Amino acid sequence: MLLFHLWLIGDDCMKILIVDVNWDYKNIMYRQFYNYLSYGNEISFFGPGYVSRDSLEKGILNFMDKKEYDAVILGVYFVYSTNISGMHYSAYSVHRKVIPYYNVNDAYQCCHKIYKQLLDLKNIIKIFFYYEDPLAMGKGDQKICAELMEKDFFLMSWPSEMLVTMRQRINGHNAGYNAMILNTNSLLEFMEKNKKQSIPLLLTAISFHEIFFGEYSIRTYDWCVPGNRVREFYPGRDTLANILKNKGYKCWDYDPYQKLSVVSIEKKQLDRYVFRNREEKIFSYFYGKNNYVSSYPNMESIAACREIYLESMRKTKRVLVDGGITKLLVRKYFEACACGALMVGMETSGLEAMGFVDKYNCRVINDGDIEEQIEEIMKDDHNNEEIAKKGQQLILKKHMFTNRVLSLTKTIETIKNGNYSGAYWNKGEYVIKEEK
Repeated sequence: MLLFHLWLIGDDCMKILIVDVNWDYKNIMYRQFYNYLSYGNEISFFGPGYVSRDSLEKGILNFMDKKEYDAVILGVYFVYSTNISGMHYSAYSVHRKVIPYYNVNDAYQCCHKIYKQLLDLKNIIKIFFYYEDPLAMGKGDQKICAELMEKDFFLMSWPSEMLVTMRQRINGHNAGYNAMILNTNSLLEFMEKNKKQSIPLLLTAISFHEIFFGEYSIRTYDWCVPGNRVREFYPGRDTLANILKNKGYKCWDYDPYQKLSVVSIEKKQLDRYVFRNREEKIFSYFYGKNNYVSSYPNMESIAACREIYLESMRKTKRVLVDGGITKLLVRKYFEACACGALMVGMETSGLEAMGFVDKYNCRVINDGDIEEQIEEIMKDDHNNEEIAKKGQQLILKKHMFTNRVLSLTKTIETIKNGNYSGAYWNKGEYVIKEEK
């Protein structure tokens, strides 16, 4: 921690331009990464909600005139707001799904022009943030990623170590998967075929306010299964919760938002949203928000989701987490440890690469006899407090946003020196490969 603060006050800071729309979401990782990146670096923002309409119309070249930046970072939601044909989002749908601190018309009318200017930008390191769920990477997204990389962009996205499970399930022709998930292999292929232009820097990390210290033995609840329980994407979470309840354990169950996505929350609170006419309001009861409904989620609902979610883990001894249908190492694996609980995670790719070790700093279970595995964990409970402490230490040492910022700045410096040859993860450490 001391080293980080010494680094903050250093004179040798990077100048980075972030190009995105000004937005927020239930998952705080995007905004928190930007916030932490501003510590120790000189950060400028450009895009709808960050600068005036006049600045947007003049374009990014005018904004950058006579300013020397080390790198420019392009956010995925800015690209979605360009309304490029084939993308699965549009400026209007993005505006509905997130907390908008910008005028959607500014995005619709200005982002595409700015995007084209970025493609032709020379003599600067260009990075594209792509952290959509890999399941959502359709052909339009693939096309855009390919175009950006052809224009010398580096693709910063999920590490390959975390995508192997999905490739195995796809190659095994898992019957539960539809045609859309076959696109999942695309991101892994991008990262593996273009290693020298890939930055596999895990954006999933923890901010300081999420760390919670509370003795294991005095926690109120035995178990909780945090997160969204919409069965289309997370079919296992209800099953896991029911197993725990049927065994008679005291489980956290006070979360009015748990079975709802953000869109579903909006449907339950329609009186808080603005509709252009009565028909739109009626329509949204059945189909949720859509490109033609003039509404958006409010910050109060999102803040409530965030705080209740964290509270479930602060008051619980053991937190059972899984990555849904993609079996991705989602942020919950890190959050459970950060809150000082014993993280009991469903087996998935990337655990070892990120430093998680079964029976040392977490417990890992598989799709076998869940009840038997739960009973084993309970019988070994005298060791669980020490395991939980080590899990929290792993987060504090290797998975804070400060770690991610340091890794990115080191990556940019290596690229700038012409030595970057890709990167990988080993036991929680982000390792940059340098050309000799």
